[in-house]
Amino acid sequence: MKRIIPIISAVMVLSSLASCVGLDSVDYSAINDSIFPQTDDDADAIVVGAAYSPFRSKNYVGLFTSAHDGIHVFSDMASDIGTCRFTDSYWPSIININFNAEEQQGPVIIYNNYIRDITRMSSVLRTLEGMDIEQERKDWYIAQTRCGRGWLAYILYDMFGPIQLPTEELLDNPASTTPIPRATQEQTAKFIEDDLLAAIPDLDPRYEYGTANYGRFTQALAYTVLMKFYMHEGRWEDAEKCGRELVKPEYGFGLMDHYKDIFTLENEGNKETIWACNCSHGENMQMWLTHTIPKDYAGLKNSKIERYNGYRVTWSFMDAAFIYPGDERLEVLLTEYTTSSGTTYNQENPGALENLQLGAVPMKYGEDPKQIGEGSGIDWIVFRYADVLTLLAEAIARNANAVTDEALGYLNDVHTRAGLAAYELSDFSGLQDFLDELLDERGRELWFEGCRRTDLIRHGKFVEYCRDRKGSTTVDEHMELFPIPQSVINEGKGVVAQNPDY
Repeated sequence: MKRIIPIISAVMVLSSLASCVGLDSVDYSAINDSIFPQTDDDADAIVVGAAYSPFRSKNYVGLFTSAHDGIHVFSDMASDIGTCRFTDSYWPSIININFNAEEQQGPVIIYNNYIRDITRMSSVLRTLEGMDIEQERKDWYIAQTRCGRGWLAYILYDMFGPIQLPTEELLDNPASTTPIPRATQEQTAKFIEDDLLAAIPDLDPRYEYGTANYGRFTQALAYTVLMKFYMHEGRWEDAEKCGRELVKPEYGFGLMDHYKDIFTLENEGNKETIWACNCSHGENMQMWLTHTIPKDYAGLKNSKIERYNGYRVTWSFMDAAFIYPGDERLEVLLTEYTTSSGTTYNQENPGALENLQLGAVPMKYGEDPKQIGEGSGIDWIVFRYADVLTLLAEAIARNANAVTDEALGYLNDVHTRAGLAAYELSDFSGLQDFLDELLDERGRELWFEGCRRTDLIRHGKFVEYCRDRKGSTTVDEHMELFPIPQSVINEGKGVVAQNPDY
């Protein structure tokens, strides 16, 4: 991707940010609010810099980094799915489900790094409103910014509960040190919903891979985030409406024929991809294979890919969820491998921590033949159609309070794509049985895509599964939310409240 050096706004600190969208570089050496931002290009620069910069997979930076600060990484580590052999300080509290507010990494970094972006996007919205540019373009830039702000607010809300929302006083005086209290749950939820609903009309439905705007926010992305928000809130009818919107043929989404083909260089931008981080060499690289593959694994064609043999999918999850023989998803979930010296490791002969002792290897992504060292240029998929179909199946069933043929059909679309026989209505004793199986189906389908923690909480299984499957002796109901960083509480001088029991 091309590098963008945007100016955020005249009242904010100048930042150099690499974007997920491929736009021409703009280098402003000084801020002069009498000349910047004035033009359409200026508007584009501040939107790219503010609204897109959090949603990156840029080596060790961005919400979707493959390292310890990636939300898909620690969301699944903080569940029954993920574990890791790394022993540095980033990992124990997440893996063991033993969160505390004094930590200096993990979720603490997410809150500290990204709560400020809510204010940054709010400031950009003010700037855009005052710009004298063509109205349709202005509306489009505003929609992108509101989509990004609503999405980021949802991510923080899902992790931490109600968040600090920027006030008009703060936007009038960005240098103010007056603490901002956390909003109520109702205020935070309304903020998220209002942003996403307002963004949808002025966004384009979808961009085709290879076109100039591929990687920009779309109606499809906004509806997907909104659907997840409604599921989080238990608003099944509203979630169902979003899902039904996304399955309309005009969006053009569909399932790939084979699971392993979704995550390859050859199939970037495939029909299953709703939104992905655009990755490329030297700028926005994702590091998934490097963080997962054992050093002695002989199956890679590209010997220049660095290997940290870190992430694993727990054997307890594998035993509980992968109960159907012939599941094609196991083709990229390494449960057995032979080294170049002829040693075979599997669950029965797992070897050491760096082999299969902790669990199966979550390969998922294909090889980038040009990768040297850590970074792959294969786009990182954030949302895809199988996620929507299984959520829609759940929303329909919950809304109807029954297992319907339609809900079963959407679940079967994903289940049978994995090479498995279709479910029958008679396979389920009732709604709860269906929901339990659907939860495991989403686990089989979406491992390390950042869904598991939220799914377990929504299904009321977080404590049970983390205790019984993961073996956590410290997990507790209050850990369904991460703590607000203690530094934020201290700086809040009694105004900012901590989550209960931390």
